[in-house]
Amino acid sequence: MYRYLMITVALIAAVGLAHAQQPTTGSAPSLVEVEDEAMMVEHFNLSVKQLEDMEITDSGGKRIGEVEDVLMTPEGKITALAVEVVGDKEVVVTLDQLRRQGDVLMTDLTD
Repeated sequence: MYRYLMITVALIAAVGLAHAQQPTTGSAPSLVEVEDEAMMVEHFNLSVKQLEDMEITDSGGKRIGEVEDVLMTPEGKITALAVEVVGDKEVVVTLDQLRRQGDVLMTDLTD
């Protein structure tokens, strides 16, 4: 699981570097926790309340962690999840890195 954490952190860092290389007309949006538990996350067709504590696995079904918080831009666009992984650490995973498979979210991130 440590490898999954490191891969996720590396991916997030790469995205951050890509944003850092953009012209300085703006910066990467900061993310905030969604407080409205009834708000729908269209990407998964689930509410924020339904997503919280949902298990996240790799494509082989091995548990990686669970959803801690749903995150959105200050403008209200839901873009990521805060995921609690090994050792009570949290990493940010973008919605496009996850897919719903029944009652769990899966990722293709590999080591």
